[in-house]
Amino acid sequence: MKRPLHSGACLFGAALVTTLCTSGLANAANPLCSATGLPGTPVYLAGSTAVKPVLKEISPSLAALAVNPVRVIYQSVSSCTGVSDVTTAHGETATGIYWTDAGVEMPCDVDAVAGQVPDIGLSDVYASSCDGVTVPANFKDFHGPIQVMTFITPPSSKETSISQEAGLVVYGFGGVGTTIAPWTDKTSIIQRPDTSGTRRMIGKALGLEIGKWRGTEKKGSTDVLSAVHNADATSPNATIGTISADFADTNRSGASAVKILAFQPKGESCAYFPDSSNTSFDKANVRDGKYPIWGPLHIFAKATGAEPDNAAAATVVKYFTRSGLDTAAKQKMIDVEVAAHTVPQCAMKVTREGEVGVAANASYAPDEPCGCYFELKATGAAPSSCKVCMDDSPCGAGKCRYGYCEAK
Repeated sequence: MKRPLHSGACLFGAALVTTLCTSGLANAANPLCSATGLPGTPVYLAGSTAVKPVLKEISPSLAALAVNPVRVIYQSVSSCTGVSDVTTAHGETATGIYWTDAGVEMPCDVDAVAGQVPDIGLSDVYASSCDGVTVPANFKDFHGPIQVMTFITPPSSKETSISQEAGLVVYGFGGVGTTIAPWTDKTSIIQRPDTSGTRRMIGKALGLEIGKWRGTEKKGSTDVLSAVHNADATSPNATIGTISADFADTNRSGASAVKILAFQPKGESCAYFPDSSNTSFDKANVRDGKYPIWGPLHIFAKATGAEPDNAAAATVVKYFTRSGLDTAAKQKMIDVEVAAHTVPQCAMKVTREGEVGVAANASYAPDEPCGCYFELKATGAAPSSCKVCMDDSPCGAGKCRYGYCEAK
C-alpha cells in the first residue's frame, strides 16, 4: 500500500519558524473523601483523566477562597463515564483524589458499594460524542478552557508528524494487515478505552468510528504516557500513542519525556504542531485553527437555572468559566489554565459549535480578549505587536487588559 504523506516542511509567518508539512475497593489506609480533615465544602468531580493537570492547578485557588472555600474531590474515570454518572445519578466507586493546601495529591475512599454520585461530570468531548448518553433538560454543559489532543512518540523516535490518512490506517488496523511503517506492531500502538474523550476526539479528526480502533489499550492518560516513554529503551520508532497536550507538554523533557507529533489534516498540505514550533508553548496553531484536534472542557452539572443548583458546584463552574469573577480572579484563572497547558477561551481566535470533524471553525472575537497576556505567561514574552499599558489611554479603540492593549 502506498504510504500516505506524513512528513515534510513549510514556512509561514514572518518569523523563521518551521512547521512540519507533513474501581477500586476501599483502602483502609485512605481517609474517607467526606472526612479529609481539610476545610472547604467537598465537590465531587468525575470524568476525563486528561483534566487532572487542570484540577491540580485550580484546586488550591478554590480551597483558599475567603468565603465558601471548596475542596475538589476528583474521580478519574473517562469523559463519557463522567457525563453518564452525573446525568443518571450513578454512584462512581473509583478512588478519589484531592489536593492538600500545599498542593500535595492524596487518595481518599468513597463507598465501595454505593459509590459517590458526582456533583460535576468532566468531559473532553460533547455528550453527543458519547454512546447512549442523553443530557436531561435540567442539566447544563458549561464550557471551560480549550483542551488539545495529540499523537506522541518516544523522544528518540525519528518520526516528526502524522497525517490524517496515516493515522486512520495506524489506529484502524492496529498493525495487523494493512500497515504504515514504522507503526506496524500492535503492542506498540497505544490507545485509550472507547469511553475516553481523547480517543473519541481524535477519532472524529481521523474519521475513525469509535468501535473500530485497534492497538493496545491503556486505562488512563498516565498509563499511556508511561508506556510511550518506556518504549524509548526498546522500540522508539515503532511506538505511538494518543494523549492530551496538558500531559504531553508537561513531559516534553524529564523523567517521563515524550515527543509530540505534528498533525496534517485531511486535504491540507501542511502538518502543524499545536504550537508554532515543537519548542514553543504558545498554542498558536490551535488558537488560529490550523491544528484541529481541540475542544472546550465540558463541565456538566444539574442546573435548573443559569448556574448549578449545588452552590459549591456553582463556585467550581464559575472559576472554570471565569464568569462573574473580578479582574484579579480572572487573571489568576488565566495563570492556572496556562500552567495546566490548556488555552483560555479569551486567547482563542476561532471557535466551533461542535466536535472536530463535525463542525467547522468560525472566526472568534472574545468579549474580553487576553491573547497578549496569554503569550506572556505561556512563553515568557508577549509578541512585539502587543502594546504595554496601565490604563486604556494608549489603546485607542481597544482596552487595557492584564497590562496589554487588546482589541476591545
